[in-house]
Amino acid sequence: MVMDLSKYKLIMSDLDNTLLPIYTQDRFVEIWFRDISKVFLSYGLDPVRAASGVNQGIRAMLYNESGRKNIEVFYEEVEKISGYTRDLIEPPTLEYYSTTFENVYDITLPNPFAVKIAELMRQKAEYAVVATMPVFTIEAVAMRMGWVGLKPEMFDHVTTAHTSSYCKPNTLYFQEILDRFGVKPEEALMIGNDVREDMYPCRELGIDTFLVTDHKITHGMPFDDFRQGTYEELIGFLEKL
Repeated sequence: MVMDLSKYKLIMSDLDNTLLPIYTQDRFVEIWFRDISKVFLSYGLDPVRAASGVNQGIRAMLYNESGRKNIEVFYEEVEKISGYTRDLIEPPTLEYYSTTFENVYDITLPNPFAVKIAELMRQKAEYAVVATMPVFTIEAVAMRMGWVGLKPEMFDHVTTAHTSSYCKPNTLYFQEILDRFGVKPEEALMIGNDVREDMYPCRELGIDTFLVTDHKITHGMPFDDFRQGTYEELIGFLEKL
């Protein structure tokens, strides 16, 4: 769907593989499991039990439809799987995402366009939002944003496990953002690289979209009829709004 709007009230952008390129998801999982297990061990927790609980907790967030915040669902599932209460799991988890999580930087790629895109999002809309998969804390998201020169304070909102009650590709994830700012779907634009997680749910809601093709993920789904282009073409599109 192509909207004829000169200016949006809300512009959202995905983070991973949109503003922040990542060249291998499998390697990400390997680094995550290795490093978070070490932190759990340093707290005297069984690393396999704790990491397995956290892994299942993340999965529970991805399928959360309870209406409760993702973080609540996460710790509930962690305790059920690992036997460790939130009081035991939360300190090492927060420490990991504030420190050792930085090792994931090794599997990312630079994006010299990220800051310019962020600046244009603020210039061309009343609200600018980082609409990233909300399974991390703000500390973890802020660290990843920093790798391409971005900071949470450059935006009006960043979705996290503490702020969101759903995950992509659930349309309610995007509706929650719209409701937060009192914006109608036709007044919003979503920038993303994932056809299934970003493009189709936004189309279903009536949100305008821009598919970034530099690191696009299609899941075998049709994508030709979405507005799309490279980082440079995205910047050109935003500049003309």
